[in-house]
Amino acid sequence: MATREENLKKINTELEAMSDEELSMVAGGKVGETSDDSDFLCDYGLMDHSYNDIETSIGWPSVSAEVDAGWAKAGITCVTKPSGDNQYFMGGQQISRDEAHKHVITHFKKKDVV
Repeated sequence: MATREENLKKINTELEAMSDEELSMVAGGKVGETSDDSDFLCDYGLMDHSYNDIETSIGWPSVSAEVDAGWAKAGITCVTKPSGDNQYFMGGQQISRDEAHKHVITHFKKKDVV
């Protein structure tokens, strides 16, 4: 497993290779929603690691799959989208992001922060 410093070096190298247009999409796109979901799911023990916006953008395929798997542990199907709003489903019905969050808050205990 790579160290934090190795990961940061890789991210910085990849950022330098990105165009200004690509960087603006990272900052203003919907990858932030998926990144925020990773933080939220990690807080409730449904993911082992959270990702910032840049990590989410650069590692989209694997991060997206991890976030979707985290939601699945809560009984929610999530369709993560890099440039649109994520979609959430429970019991075959689409629910809002707020409803998905409320479900997790109600049914899972938040991890203690050390």
